[in-house]
Amino acid sequence: MKRAWLLILGLLLLAGCNILAYPAYLLFGQPSRTIKAEYAHLADRTVALVLAGPPAIDFEYPYARNDLGLAVRGALGQHVKNIRLVPQEKVDDLQRSDPAWLSLGLGEIAAKLGAQRVLYLELVQFTMREPESINLFRGHIWAEVSVYEADASQPHRPSYQTQVQVVHPEQAPLPAGPSAQIAVWRQSLSLFAQELTGKFYDHKATQ
Repeated sequence: MKRAWLLILGLLLLAGCNILAYPAYLLFGQPSRTIKAEYAHLADRTVALVLAGPPAIDFEYPYARNDLGLAVRGALGQHVKNIRLVPQEKVDDLQRSDPAWLSLGLGEIAAKLGAQRVLYLELVQFTMREPESINLFRGHIWAEVSVYEADASQPHRPSYQTQVQVVHPEQAPLPAGPSAQIAVWRQSLSLFAQELTGKFYDHKATQ
């Protein structure tokens, strides 16, 4: 019997630590680490979310900016402490009323909207199909992200900049079909919103 236990222990050691760690995983769950916010100054602030992009995106996906804005606002409201979001209708009215709204400068736009911060998303890519394919669905969303501070010494210059780019599903596209199209649309927007919002608050991530 002793020899049998020694043999089992030897096999476990040869297999590496993963097998030995499995009971600990069952007891304590998957280990996680804290990811610090890259920019932590949306919390406790009034923030205007402004989305822009090339006309081709609006032409092909008329609801892209609206639906993406809803997803981002939902994620920000859920995770960023005490954030106050300017009603999107107010932002949309400003964009509609002045075709040259962007020439005002983001600092001036913040003042017009009564915002302390402007979270500006410039869409570079937004498509729900594989390139050069009409039968395969896969979301590709890519945006240049900037934050402007209305009370900064130079409010026309961004205080924070990054990029967010997501692909869903990551492994392979889905064949065409109504359910596939809806699933890819919803999950791609949700994934983008979560990736973006993760830049603005401390959170846990599994290792």
